[in-house]
Amino acid sequence: MEMNEVLARAFACMLVSIDLSDDEDIDPDVATSILEPACALFGQLSEADKRTVAGLLVKEAESEDDPVRREALLNLPETMGLLDEE
Repeated sequence: MEMNEVLARAFACMLVSIDLSDDEDIDPDVATSILEPACALFGQLSEADKRTVAGLLVKEAESEDDPVRREALLNLPETMGLLDEE
């Protein structure tokens, strides 16, 4: 597995785990303060790199057995602003 794929998968796992956690487990404000700056970094990528990351996230979703996590993973490219806004 390539480094970019591992990094995208690791970030996706972290993001989905935080997103799906109960508010009692992780304060929503704390989660936002962690995730927004990390997601903003992806906004600095070229359009081609954004598509690559989005593809890696979809690939991760396709390998997920849990339907709730799978759906969250499928929504990540849009949530992270990786899709063209037309």
